[in-house]
Amino acid sequence: MTLTSFISINLVISLIFLVAPIQSILSHTGLLEQICGQSPDYHLCVMTLRSSIQHRSKEDMTGFTRLTLHIMNDNASSTIEHVHKDYWQISDLEVKKALKYCLISYNRVIDTHLREALNAMEEGDYKIVKQIIHIIDLEIESCNNKFKNLTISPLRDTNRYMQNLCSVTVSVVNHLIQRYQPT
Repeated sequence: MTLTSFISINLVISLIFLVAPIQSILSHTGLLEQICGQSPDYHLCVMTLRSSIQHRSKEDMTGFTRLTLHIMNDNASSTIEHVHKDYWQISDLEVKKALKYCLISYNRVIDTHLREALNAMEEGDYKIVKQIIHIIDLEIESCNNKFKNLTISPLRDTNRYMQNLCSVTVSVVNHLIQRYQPT
């Protein structure tokens, strides 16, 4: 066997083992583009879902939805921790009152709404998931409104991020509804 033949055979063998993973990544990238192209926040959607594609060999819209729900849960949890830390450092009583309201809202998001959304995902009831995400969005908007007439809004960026995650999640869920549930 010549060196050229040996290299050619190794190249063919290597390509056989590389083609499937490359095709998988390309199909997931196409799915990501399809989902995020219709999302109101394209860049957040891509950033959120791209890591899922890179770390899992198989992903679909159901997995993307679960991922966004878990990211929302993590964000809500860190927001609660942030409020607990900063609450005592704030002297403005109206800001404290607003933070306390938001703390209750974020706890409700985690303890009730996200839990219900994940249960609905397990049952394949994507319309309920979508409704729950809208409820979460309303909870966060209500939190935002508590700071409306105040001099500071310590949760403005966090709330905006959470609402953007809600939009991304609804976009993914809409794909699930179109695909798996009749209208």
